[in-house]
Amino acid sequence: MRLLYTHRAHWSDELIEAIAQCDKVARYIDIPLQHIQHIDDSVLQKMRRETSRAHIENLIHKLRAGIPSLALRTTFIVGYPGETGAEFESLLDFIGRMRFERLGIFKYSQEMGSRAAKMPEQIPAKVKNARYRTAMSVQQQIAHEIAREKIGSELRLLVDQPHIARSESDAPDVDARVVLANAASVGEFIWRRITGSRGYDLLA
Repeated sequence: MRLLYTHRAHWSDELIEAIAQCDKVARYIDIPLQHIQHIDDSVLQKMRRETSRAHIENLIHKLRAGIPSLALRTTFIVGYPGETGAEFESLLDFIGRMRFERLGIFKYSQEMGSRAAKMPEQIPAKVKNARYRTAMSVQQQIAHEIAREKIGSELRLLVDQPHIARSESDAPDVDARVVLANAASVGEFIWRRITGSRGYDLLA
């Protein structure tokens, strides 16, 4: 079982403990922070989000401390109306310190009829594109470092195609893959030694 699209308000100590004790639940949690659009408190206040950076950081620390070998996936939106350069730098700092195993970045889209679409200080497309590239560059470096750390280890994999598998840290369609040197039976769990990495993907 893999938990996808969880909400930060639904997490409790009891749930964390239950996941840690249940071997049928993947050590993988998707908790999209795009719901708060940004991690900077001033942006959260603009968006009327009832949360704070400290609350989110505390939850992340609790999840990682309570569930060994956990892989965390999240998403952020850059370019929210009024987002300053300093606020964007705050997001980059957060990404760099939290070192999410899996992370996606989206550019804010001005949806007609929404409250945000009517806000002043809409961010130009050129700025949103630049911030997107910068944020993804930071995460790419982190992801590559995490992938290299797995070289030499043995991982339990689920085979999707004869030469393509996924680790427990990878949800289908959205995360990285493990490329197998030797074919395996589709749908089976196998153990393979990681021999290298190629971008986000592992080689086994």
